[in-house]
Amino acid sequence: MKGIHIEFVSSSVLDREGENKTDYILDNVREDRILVLENPLSREEEKNLIKETMKLVGPKFPGIEVSTLGGDSDGLKASIIRILGGKSRGLTVIGPSKLIKQIKKNPTSIHLFTKRR
Repeated sequence: MKGIHIEFVSSSVLDREGENKTDYILDNVREDRILVLENPLSREEEKNLIKETMKLVGPKFPGIEVSTLGGDSDGLKASIIRILGGKSRGLTVIGPSKLIKQIKKNPTSIHLFTKRR
Protein backbone atom coordinates (compact mmCIF):
# COMPACT_ATOMS: atom_id res chain seq x y z
CA MET A 1 0.00 0.00 0.00
CA LYS A 2 1.36 3.42 -0.94
CA GLY A 3 1.34 6.33 1.42
CA ILE A 4 3.01 7.29 4.65
CA HIS A 5 2.85 4.83 7.55
CA ILE A 6 2.70 6.66 10.90
CA GLU A 7 2.67 4.57 14.06
CA PHE A 8 1.77 6.03 17.46
CA VAL A 9 3.65 4.04 20.10
CA SER A 10 2.46 3.98 23.71
CA SER A 11 4.93 4.19 26.56
CA SER A 12 3.93 0.70 27.72
CA VAL A 13 5.15 -0.82 24.43
CA LEU A 14 8.60 0.75 24.80
CA ASP A 15 8.73 -0.05 28.52
CA ARG A 16 8.24 -3.73 27.67
CA GLU A 17 11.15 -3.54 25.23
CA GLY A 18 13.50 -2.49 28.03
CA GLU A 19 17.10 -2.67 26.79
CA ASN A 20 15.83 -3.43 23.26
CA LYS A 21 14.07 -0.06 22.89
CA THR A 22 16.61 1.18 20.33
CA ASP A 23 16.33 -2.04 18.31
CA TYR A 24 12.53 -1.78 18.32
CA ILE A 25 12.68 1.80 17.03
CA LEU A 26 15.27 1.06 14.34
CA ASP A 27 13.47 -2.08 13.15
CA ASN A 28 10.29 -0.06 12.60
CA VAL A 29 12.01 2.92 10.99
CA ARG A 30 13.89 0.61 8.61
CA GLU A 31 10.42 -0.61 7.49
CA ASP A 32 9.69 3.00 6.40
CA ARG A 33 7.50 3.85 9.38
CA ILE A 34 7.38 7.20 11.11
CA LEU A 35 7.05 6.67 14.86
CA VAL A 36 5.43 9.05 17.30
CA LEU A 37 6.45 8.02 20.81
CA GLU A 38 4.04 8.82 23.65
CA ASN A 39 6.91 9.73 25.98
CA PRO A 40 10.00 11.59 24.86
CA LEU A 41 13.34 9.85 24.61
CA SER A 42 15.85 11.00 27.18
CA ARG A 43 19.01 12.70 25.96
CA GLU A 44 20.93 9.49 26.67
CA GLU A 45 18.40 7.34 24.76
CA GLU A 46 18.47 9.72 21.80
CA LYS A 47 22.28 9.71 21.84
CA ASN A 48 22.30 5.89 21.84
CA LEU A 49 19.73 5.77 19.03
CA ILE A 50 21.88 8.03 16.84
CA LYS A 51 25.00 6.01 17.66
CA GLU A 52 23.29 2.73 16.67
CA THR A 53 21.82 4.33 13.54
CA MET A 54 25.27 5.38 12.34
CA LYS A 55 26.32 1.72 12.37
CA LEU A 56 23.48 0.88 9.96
CA VAL A 57 23.74 3.77 7.49
CA GLY A 58 24.34 2.62 3.94
CA PRO A 59 22.85 2.64 0.43
CA LYS A 60 19.62 0.95 1.58
CA PHE A 61 19.27 2.90 4.84
CA PRO A 62 20.26 6.58 4.70
CA GLY A 63 19.54 7.24 8.38
CA ILE A 64 16.87 8.76 10.58
CA GLU A 65 15.42 12.11 11.57
CA VAL A 66 14.57 12.66 15.24
CA SER A 67 12.80 15.49 17.03
CA THR A 68 11.80 15.58 20.68
CA LEU A 69 9.28 17.93 22.23
CA GLY A 70 9.41 18.36 25.99
CA GLY A 71 11.16 15.70 28.00
CA ASP A 72 14.55 16.41 29.52
CA SER A 73 14.88 19.89 30.82
CA ASP A 74 17.18 21.54 33.29
CA GLY A 75 14.47 23.40 35.21
CA LEU A 76 13.61 22.89 38.88
CA LYS A 77 10.26 21.26 38.08
CA ALA A 78 11.91 18.74 35.73
CA SER A 79 14.56 17.95 38.36
CA ILE A 80 11.92 17.26 41.02
CA ILE A 81 9.96 15.03 38.64
CA ARG A 82 13.12 13.02 37.85
CA ILE A 83 14.04 12.71 41.56
CA LEU A 84 10.57 11.32 42.26
CA GLY A 85 11.00 8.76 39.49
CA GLY A 86 8.68 10.38 36.99
CA LYS A 87 9.11 11.45 33.41
CA SER A 88 8.50 14.87 31.97
CA ARG A 89 5.73 15.06 29.42
CA GLY A 90 6.43 15.35 25.75
CA LEU A 91 6.87 13.20 22.68
CA THR A 92 9.45 12.10 20.15
CA VAL A 93 9.00 11.76 16.40
CA ILE A 94 11.40 9.44 14.54
CA GLY A 95 11.39 8.50 10.89
CA PRO A 96 13.58 7.42 7.99
CA SER A 97 15.43 10.34 6.42
CA LYS A 98 14.43 9.11 2.95
CA LEU A 99 10.79 9.95 3.82
CA ILE A 100 11.22 13.09 5.91
CA LYS A 101 11.86 16.26 3.97
CA GLN A 102 12.02 18.63 6.93
CA ILE A 103 11.23 18.88 10.63
CA LYS A 104 10.45 22.27 12.15
CA LYS A 105 10.26 22.48 15.91
CA ASN A 106 9.19 25.25 18.23
CA PRO A 107 8.58 25.09 21.99
CA THR A 108 5.00 23.85 21.61
CA SER A 109 4.87 21.80 18.41
CA ILE A 110 6.70 19.76 15.80
CA HIS A 111 5.93 20.19 12.10
CA LEU A 112 6.97 17.25 9.95
CA PHE A 113 7.08 17.53 6.17
CA THR A 114 7.38 14.31 4.17
CA LYS A 115 8.64 13.58 0.68
CA ARG A 116 6.21 12.23 -1.89
CA ARG A 117 6.42 8.49 -2.45
